[in-house]
Amino acid sequence: MKVLFQARPDLMKNPAGDTVQLISTGQNLIKLGVEVNFSADPNLDLTLYDLIHIFNITRIKESYMFFCNAQKQHKQILISPIYWPPIAFLKREGIHPNALAIWKHMQPMRDRLVRECQLLLPNSQMEMDALLQDFPKAANYKVIPNGFPDTFIGVDPDAFRQQFPHLPQEFVLCAARISPRKNQHWLAKVAQELSLPVVLLGPINDQAYFESVMLFPNIYHLGTLQGELLASAYSAAKAHVLPSWFETPGLSSIEAGACGTVVISTDQGSPKEYFQDMALYVHPFDNEGLRLALEQSFQASPLPLMHHLRLHYTWSKVAEMTFDAYQTLL
Repeated sequence: MKVLFQARPDLMKNPAGDTVQLISTGQNLIKLGVEVNFSADPNLDLTLYDLIHIFNITRIKESYMFFCNAQKQHKQILISPIYWPPIAFLKREGIHPNALAIWKHMQPMRDRLVRECQLLLPNSQMEMDALLQDFPKAANYKVIPNGFPDTFIGVDPDAFRQQFPHLPQEFVLCAARISPRKNQHWLAKVAQELSLPVVLLGPINDQAYFESVMLFPNIYHLGTLQGELLASAYSAAKAHVLPSWFETPGLSSIEAGACGTVVISTDQGSPKEYFQDMALYVHPFDNEGLRLALEQSFQASPLPLMHHLRLHYTWSKVAEMTFDAYQTLL
C-alpha cells in the first residue's frame, strides 16, 4: 500500500498540531508496512499512489489544490479535517475586521472537500458533528483520534530538572505555539494573581503577542522541547494548562495527561470527548474559572486520566485505526 500525505508547505517551518499529527501517524503507519510519502506539490503526478491523505481544511487554500489535483487524477482521497468553527475567536477584540468574512468566504471550498472526498477522518465525534452542522452533505467518515508517543510512558522529571535547574520546584506548564488562539496572555495574567510560575514551551507564532506575555514576571519561555525531554517536562509540572479559544482536543493536553500530569483544558472544541470528567475545564472568558482550576489542580489526582489515555490514545493504536480505514477504502 502506497499512500501520499499532503499538507501546507510550511508544515515544518511553522510547526503546529497538524505537523505532529501527520508525522506521528506516518511514522507509525510505516511500522505497519505502509509506504508513506509526503509532498506539498499541488501538481504532483499521483500515478504511483493508492491513496491521497490530505491534512487540515482550516487552512483551506493548499488543501483545495491538493484535492483538485487528486480528483483530476481519479484518486481515492481521505481527509483529516482538523476542523472547528473559529467564530468566537474571530469575533473577539483585536482580530482583523475582515477575518470572519474571509473565513466565511472560504467555506464553499471546505464544503466541496467534505462532500466529495471518499472518507473523512475527524479526530472526534464532536468534530464530525461540527462538520455536519456546517456541511450537512458530508461524506462517510471514521473517527481517528489524536494520540501521544508510546515512548512517553514511564519518563520521569529528572532529565528536565537537570537541564533547567533554575526553574521553581512547583510550576504549571503550557506547551503550545505562542499565539493569541492559545491564550497564554490570559494564563499569565491569572497565574500572576496567584503568584504561580508558568513555564511556556513552543515556537513563537506571533512576536508581538509573545512580548506581551513575557511582560509578566512569573513567565519562563524555554523554546521547543521534543522527545524524552518534553515528556520529562510534562512529568515535572504540577499541571498542564491549555486555555485556548478551541482545541480538537489539544495534542499537548493528551501528552501531558499520559505523562501523569493534571490537565486543565479549554472547554471549547472536543476535549471533553477525550478527557471526560478526568480533567479540569475552563471557558476562555471565565477568569474565576481559570483561577479556581489552577488552585484545584494542586490537589487533583492525574492517575485516572493517565490510565485512560495510555489505554486508548497511543500513536501506535491511532495508526492501526488509520490503517483499517485505508484497507476499508481500498
